[in-house]
Amino acid sequence: MTVPDPIPMVRCRLDGSDDLPGRTLRYIPLAEFGLWQYLMEHRHLRRVTVEEVSVWIAEQAALWNSGYVGEDLEPVLRVQFAKAGPQGEPILMERYFPAETYPEAQEALLHHSENSSCQRLSATPGYFVPAHIHQARSLVAMA
Repeated sequence: MTVPDPIPMVRCRLDGSDDLPGRTLRYIPLAEFGLWQYLMEHRHLRRVTVEEVSVWIAEQAALWNSGYVGEDLEPVLRVQFAKAGPQGEPILMERYFPAETYPEAQEALLHHSENSSCQRLSATPGYFVPAHIHQARSLVAMA
């Protein structure tokens, strides 16, 4: 069994109500972050605050003996689904949600995609690894 490569990820927050800080937390793949940030700030008029840039790793049995301590990992689900495109062709989508708010996020995602027929929804458990933990582990692995 091969372990998938870590996905570079940005942990950030959207401006919003202090009453529900979990709802403002976002995990965005680094490759998409610039465009996503631009859309949030210019189209939706929401300020984005970057907290940390590190990696997301899928939960796999091989990782349990990796040297990561459970308290250091932030549970984040990767959700993959196909959404019907303008002419009915499936468009593959991928989003990341904090595990604690996933049920609410899933409802919103399904409701938002109601008209466009969200198909084949699957969730993969994984973790956002804070940068100082990931970097320390990478240095040990290179030694």
